[in-house]
Amino acid sequence: MPYTQQQTVFVLSMLSNLAISQNGPVDALEQYLAQHIDAHLLASQPDIGVWTRAWGPAVFQAPRSSVADNVMYVAKNNATPPQYVVAIAGTSYHSVWDVLIEDFLVSVQTPWIYGNPPAASTPRISAGTFIGLGILQVLMPGAPMPGANQTLTTFLSGVTSQAIELIATGHSLGGALSPALALWLSDTRSLWDPAGRATISCEPTAGPTAGNGDFAAYYGTSLGPRTTRLHNSLDIVPHAWQDSDLAQLPALYQPAIQPDIVVDALVATARALVPGRDYQQINETTPPLSGTVNTSIVDPARPAFENYLVQAGYQHIDAYFTLLQVTISAEAMAAVRTAMGVPAAQRAAVRLQAQLERRRAIRPQTI
Repeated sequence: MPYTQQQTVFVLSMLSNLAISQNGPVDALEQYLAQHIDAHLLASQPDIGVWTRAWGPAVFQAPRSSVADNVMYVAKNNATPPQYVVAIAGTSYHSVWDVLIEDFLVSVQTPWIYGNPPAASTPRISAGTFIGLGILQVLMPGAPMPGANQTLTTFLSGVTSQAIELIATGHSLGGALSPALALWLSDTRSLWDPAGRATISCEPTAGPTAGNGDFAAYYGTSLGPRTTRLHNSLDIVPHAWQDSDLAQLPALYQPAIQPDIVVDALVATARALVPGRDYQQINETTPPLSGTVNTSIVDPARPAFENYLVQAGYQHIDAYFTLLQVTISAEAMAAVRTAMGVPAAQRAAVRLQAQLERRRAIRPQTI
């Protein structure tokens, strides 16, 4: 049976991550992505229908980086009206830029400077989201990609001579950036869609908060009814950075994984980054997908914090495919899992254990 729109958009979103474990210059990464996105679009036609790349992919690479720190591309189908999906890649744990800047630069907030928020309101977004959005605003694919040397809005201004449906999406980091991008497109519509022919919506998955309560409220009045936020109840990423959600993290996988002092300390550190920042999810009352602890990957021989991190990796990637009943190729799945799922979590756990042992915060493991 063909996928629903929600399932289809999720597949298109995940394809933005196909170069997440690759190294090389920007042009090589864009070429790699283009070839692999096209191959997967073709192979997935029985499930998602006929989609083609209309713009991009465009890759941002931070100074001294050799990985794809940000990726965005646009896929199109010829429905009536035509649909354009703007897909934004998630966090790569190979990217220092992603982790330290766009994910964790949350103790500082910047004003939302677009649109017309209520006078008594002070919408703000995290500095990391502000930087990520700024990159996406000026990102341009290189030759020979479609839309080469055009920003997203320049490209969109060329396709709004007719009515279109425009859907922003992304997973993880992309789940925070895609609502910010969608709201920016809505607030600046007069610059790229003066006739108002684009219907803008957003389908983010697994995203942390982008901004404060006033930002969430302003977003809600603008795009809330046209936004479907998907989040797994057992995914730690959507629990950041709203304090009441962060407070739930230590006991998230009980009783399969018992409380652990290392996890308690990590959560306390996360909460200490954002005191008084009033982070709040957009569409906060959206019910989560009901996750289930995967007990098959809980190893009694491992420290509890390692089991916790491995479970978190599973819940952040694999569980969404199960909950949404979606499959992608083994190659594509391996790419996203390696950089954002269980393998990435296992590497993080090993590094954390080594650091804690070196600092004598825990005893060396002898097993």
